[in-house]
Amino acid sequence: MYTNPSHYPSHPGHPSHPGHQGPHVLFQADPNWQHMLRQKRDMIVGALHPHIGRTIRVTTLEGHTHEGVLVNVDGHHAYLQVNPHGHPHGQHRPIYTPAQYNQIMTLVLFELLVIVLLA
Repeated sequence: MYTNPSHYPSHPGHPSHPGHQGPHVLFQADPNWQHMLRQKRDMIVGALHPHIGRTIRVTTLEGHTHEGVLVNVDGHHAYLQVNPHGHPHGQHRPIYTPAQYNQIMTLVLFELLVIVLLA
């Protein structure tokens, strides 16, 4: 649902003056949506945390698939140690390989669509 940003009050530190328009809110999440996102984030962290040290395969919303050892997870990211020489299953090779420089790939939790435990 589109919401007109002019319906939101100006930032408290920048009051609106006649002839001067304060900052416009470009996006503001619905409070129910914020609550749901926090719940989903906590659910993902809870599902991943017990499997730190195990091999997983993740697929992102954009369709990229990455495989490696889950080395950590926090409230925002999963950290995956990937093989810099490619994956043992060629079809799971990412489009780009940040592992060439750093073997730990940082993945944003909200961009993960599928997470599969491999070992």
